[in-house]
Amino acid sequence: MLYSPETMGARIQGNGRKIAAIVAIVVKKARDGSMLSCQGFAACAGLGFPGWHAVLSTRARVTLNSRPSSVEDVRMTQRRSKLGYVSELDGLRGAAILGVMGFHADTPFLKGCFIGVDIFFVLSGFLITTLLIQEFDESGSVSLKNFYMRRVLRLGPALIALLIVFCLASFAVLSEEKASRNYVDVIISLAYLSNWARAFSIHPPDFLGHTWSLSIEEQFYIAWPIILLTILRVSKKRPHVVIIAATIALLSWIFRVYLSINSAPPERLYNGLDTRADTLMVGCTLGLWLSSGLATEKAKKILQKHLVVIAPISMVFLLAVSTLSYWRDPWMYYFGFVIVELLTTALVLDVLINPQSIIRKVLAMKWLVWVGSISYGLYLWHYPIYRTMSALGFYRLDIITVGSLVTFIVAVFSYYVMERPLLKLKKRFTSERYQRG
Repeated sequence: MLYSPETMGARIQGNGRKIAAIVAIVVKKARDGSMLSCQGFAACAGLGFPGWHAVLSTRARVTLNSRPSSVEDVRMTQRRSKLGYVSELDGLRGAAILGVMGFHADTPFLKGCFIGVDIFFVLSGFLITTLLIQEFDESGSVSLKNFYMRRVLRLGPALIALLIVFCLASFAVLSEEKASRNYVDVIISLAYLSNWARAFSIHPPDFLGHTWSLSIEEQFYIAWPIILLTILRVSKKRPHVVIIAATIALLSWIFRVYLSINSAPPERLYNGLDTRADTLMVGCTLGLWLSSGLATEKAKKILQKHLVVIAPISMVFLLAVSTLSYWRDPWMYYFGFVIVELLTTALVLDVLINPQSIIRKVLAMKWLVWVGSISYGLYLWHYPIYRTMSALGFYRLDIITVGSLVTFIVAVFSYYVMERPLLKLKKRFTSERYQRG
């Protein structure tokens, strides 16, 4: 078809505008760290720019280190979404800390609420892994220095404040011998070695005995990012990474069972990182599966239907374990902790993917979410306060009521005066590119 000079000039001018628009999109995508697919480019180049909105909404982030290598990889990349703040998870954390406090206060019918710590472990594994995967997908790597500094700012100051107060109180009211013993406990706790001290009965901390779980989590925070980053660089297939994480969890459980069969004491089984890593790694596996885009929409819909029944049953079973079990029971080390971590995983999954979740509505209660937000301070302070009151001869009811009231007052002060202001400094250890993601 022949065009007049005027018509030809108009078409050239119009196509020039389209080409300029295409170049602008490509440049913008490059600056954002995302990739414009060949199909998207071709669609933009077509008359009328069909597929324009699809291209603008593309969220696939790739780098030289994490470029999809197949059609399925591209689909998984596009399914990846950034996990923001989920208040219901704070609600679950709030329920867990209340259970732990009840257990340490020797509250009747709550002798099994030590499993609140296992709920913490699953949540920690899930959340930390999700953050690491999101950073890797955004930038193609993980800044270990920034990660460790964020952990120090989140966990260190409040713990140090507790240890300083503990040292001053020991110096003021105890004999030199007893105070010296407490100073050793402080050093062990500050070095995050309480779990091993308890596991092998080498000067196990007394008033700071609860720091065993903090030690396990800190050791996990040190080791897991390095392990995960290594795996991500070696294996480009996310399903393989998920399988490796699940395998680590399985091996930890098998090792615990092996030690149980060979008559290892409960203290060794309960406090060792190697024998408790399965709880953390189950959370890691869930975080990898969800944050890597392996959960298709079809799979989520199927899970939603089943979780309507599974999640409430999981909650009931967790409540049953909280009242009927004890941490020295042999069955806990064979399969009890595995049941707890799987039930917790079901609750987390229900909260994240099931909009009709009954559990989600329960955990979203404002007072419970608030308790979860100050749970770190509650955990740090409740045990030494309860333990001191018990040593001074207070009755159980006094410990449950007065001790808990004092714990909440101190934890609220810790959170609003120290922890929350320091959290703002974490932004200094987050890359600009990761902040935009």
